[in-house]
Amino acid sequence: MRTHGWRRVLGEREVEVVKRITWLFQILMTLCSVSVSAHAELGIETVTTIERLPAAHPYRLYYTDVALPHLPDGKLLVIDGRNMKVEGMVSTGSFAQTTLSPDRSEIYVATTYYTKLNRGERFEEILVYDASTLALKAEIPYPARHSQSLPYLATLRTSADGRFIYVQNASPATSIGVVDRKLEKMVTEIQTPGCFGLYPASSSLRLSTLCGDGTMLTISLNNEGMPTDKQKTQEFFDPTNDALFVAPAQDGDIYYFPSFKGDIVTVDVGGDVAKPTDRWSMPSAAEKRQGWRPSGFQPIALHVDSGTLYAGVHSKGYEGSHKDPIQEIWVFDTKTKKRLSRNKIPAAFGLAVSKGSAHRVFAYNTEHSSIMAFDGGRKLKKVAEKAGFGDTPSQLETQ
Repeated sequence: MRTHGWRRVLGEREVEVVKRITWLFQILMTLCSVSVSAHAELGIETVTTIERLPAAHPYRLYYTDVALPHLPDGKLLVIDGRNMKVEGMVSTGSFAQTTLSPDRSEIYVATTYYTKLNRGERFEEILVYDASTLALKAEIPYPARHSQSLPYLATLRTSADGRFIYVQNASPATSIGVVDRKLEKMVTEIQTPGCFGLYPASSSLRLSTLCGDGTMLTISLNNEGMPTDKQKTQEFFDPTNDALFVAPAQDGDIYYFPSFKGDIVTVDVGGDVAKPTDRWSMPSAAEKRQGWRPSGFQPIALHVDSGTLYAGVHSKGYEGSHKDPIQEIWVFDTKTKKRLSRNKIPAAFGLAVSKGSAHRVFAYNTEHSSIMAFDGGRKLKKVAEKAGFGDTPSQLETQ
C-alpha cells in the first residue's frame, strides 16, 4: 500500500541499491569538480630542452623513404650503421629529394605539398634541418617544379663550399634551380633542355649535367650563383646502346659513371667543360656474354681513401634490367682497374660506403626496407642486417 511509504514499495534490498548509486554519484561529481579546478590551475608548459642525437660517427646513415603506398608521409631516417638502430627521423612530405651539407651539419629536403593533401594547389619548399637535433631551421620557398621522382643522389646537391643548393627541376622541361642557403632564396633558374642530373665540381663553382645526346653540359657560376658560361662536351657515350646511370660515385672533380652494360666512364668536371678521362669494363668478355651488368638505384659506391670501388651487378641482363635487384657486389681497385673479389649477397637495390680506414659497405633493399652491413676491403664480410625501415626507401647516404 502507498501509505506504508516508499520503503515498503521498493523493499529493503532495492533501497540499499538506491543509496549506493546516490553515494557513487556524489563521489563522481566531487572528482569532476576537483579535476576541473586542477585543470584551470595548470599553466602553459614551456619546452626548455631540445634533445640531440648521439655524437656523429662515420657509420651514421641517412635513409630516404618516399613511402609510395602513402606519398604525403615521406621521411628520412637517421640510423646507426653499427647496430642498425634508428636515431631519429624527419618528415619529408611528397616526392622529396634529399641531401646533406658538405660538413654534414644540415639536412636539405626539396618537398611538395598540396592544399588538399594529395591534390589541389601545389607548392614547394626547401626544408633545412639541423642534423644534430633534427630541428627545422629554415623553410625556403621554391617554385612548384622540382623533379617528382624517386630520390636519387643526383637530384639535389650542393656546391662544394655549401653556399648554394642545386635542385633538379622537371616540369617536364628540365632546368636547375640555384638556391642561396645564406640568403634563403632561389637566385636563378638555369634552363637545361634534354639534360638531367646534378654533378657539382669540387675545386670550382661549376655544375655539370648529363644530356640525352651523349654529351655533358658544364655551367660556370659567379659568387652570386648566376651562370656566366655554358659549355658542352662532344658525344662520349651512346645513350641508345649503352646509356649511363645518373647515380655515379665521386672523388673530388672526378665522377665514376657506370654504363648499363658494365663499363666505368670517368669524367673530370673541374674545368670550363667536362673532360671524359677513361673508360674500362667491369665484366670480362665471357661475363658480358652471360649478361653480367650493373643495376639498382645506386649501383656503385667508392671508398676514396683506398681507391676501392664497389659495384652491384646482376646476371642475364637485358634492355630494361638496369633496375633489377643486385645479386653480387664486385670489388675493384680503381688504380689498376682489376677486380679483387666477387661477393654473392641477398637481393639489394643500392650501395653506400662509409668514410675512414675501417670502412663499411651498406647494401639496401627497397622492397624489404632493409639494410645489410659488410666490413669493407678486398673481400666483404657481412656483420649486420635489419629490415623494417619504412615502406619504400630508395636512397642511402653516409655521414
